Amino acid sequence: MSAIQLPFGFLPLGPTTRRRVRRALVALSLAAAPAAIAGPPQQAQAEDATQVAAGFKKLFMHDECTGQYPPQPDTCAHERLHEKSFVFGGKAGTVYDVALRIRGIFEPTIIKGGETPYPDHPYFKVGGTVEALDWSHWHIEVSNPRQTYWLNHYPKVSHTIYKEDFEATIAVAAGATVVIRVIDGNDRQIDNGKPGPDRQQIIAGVVDDPRPGQMLRLDVLRVRAR
Repeated sequence: MSAIQLPFGFLPLGPTTRRRVRRALVALSLAAAPAAIAGPPQQAQAEDATQVAAGFKKLFMHDECTGQYPPQPDTCAHERLHEKSFVFGGKAGTVYDVALRIRGIFEPTIIKGGETPYPDHPYFKVGGTVEALDWSHWHIEVSNPRQTYWLNHYPKVSHTIYKEDFEATIAVAAGATVVIRVIDGNDRQIDNGKPGPDRQQIIAGVVDDPRPGQMLRLDVLRVRAR
């Protein structure tokens, strides 16, 4: 007969008892294992996912007025090009669906072709080309999968300021270059700062006082790997 050592001494064990003790010890060790290898909380995992899209976080772009344009008093002079770029994070070889909240104070342009994935938000277009070159066209350009996402498409151009607040999902691969850009074919823009029923609008919590020119704010809502 053998014995097993306990904190208070040795306990003699027969063959049957030894087998029962071994099974009990194995069961205890398996029960304890999950606690030792448990991963981070679900909230922490979600925070890590949005971190790969940190370049989008609270991105703000303001196409400011640089002077007056007397021939058209409801417009202002401006720089024709504004852009911000960053490299998307994430795991190599992975494509992510990035849900963005898009808020803007824009003039209209016209995009020919492309797709309108959200019928309730027809001003958001995927692909296509600019038809109204002399009007500001706001967009997000992704190098991989290569695509352009237009933010201010309308059926016609006009001296109107549109305020938009909507959600859209775009595809971005790890390591892709993302460019947020506005281009205008001429040196004047419709000015939100001028008086009018569609003017002097704000983006609550971001721009709480009416500003001249036009502007864009992006926020990350969700990020999911495909």
